[in-house]
Amino acid sequence: MINQEAESGRRAQILDAALHVMAEHGYRGASIKRIAERAGLKSPALIYWYFKDKQALLDALFEQMSPFFSTVAEADSHLDEAPEHVLPRLAISFLELAQQPQTGRFVRIMLSEFARHPAVAEFFAERGPLVVLRFLERYLRRQTELGHLHVADPPAAARAFMGMLFVYGIGRHIFPGVATAFPPADVYGQQVVAIFLDGLRTTPA
Repeated sequence: MINQEAESGRRAQILDAALHVMAEHGYRGASIKRIAERAGLKSPALIYWYFKDKQALLDALFEQMSPFFSTVAEADSHLDEAPEHVLPRLAISFLELAQQPQTGRFVRIMLSEFARHPAVAEFFAERGPLVVLRFLERYLRRQTELGHLHVADPPAAARAFMGMLFVYGIGRHIFPGVATAFPPADVYGQQVVAIFLDGLRTTPA
């Protein structure tokens, strides 16, 4: 019987292999055989001890980003809390995620699949960007109701806020030349929140 620590280590080993193979060959080209070889497994069948199929591997890779999405889920109970507290938490959590090497590999996997396989793009959107955007829309709408912000178009404002954060992650992992102009992540997060809130606090003419 494999002990729990060994199982956890083998599972992490398989996920790391899957991330590398998918980044190199794309989701469709990342066969279970290739992943097993990268993980140093004697038989591809061993992967099925931990994951029922390749889709389950992709789901597990999403779960590695859970600290950020947990922040989003927890924030949903703080819709009435001031934006000076909620938005910095969201920004910092996202930027911490964006700095992780595995995030860059995951982004490359998704970008390589979007144009060729719309279903993969939809899967990613529903479990990633849309989760965050829908929360922000709810939050900004509520803050407008409370009179704390002036948001004429919550969906557009939500996309503007996340766009400033996404460019940091894309620059860091896809276009390094762009990232050289960025300040440290914590400073950048503060700047994003300040710019965003200053604009929304401006009383419409």
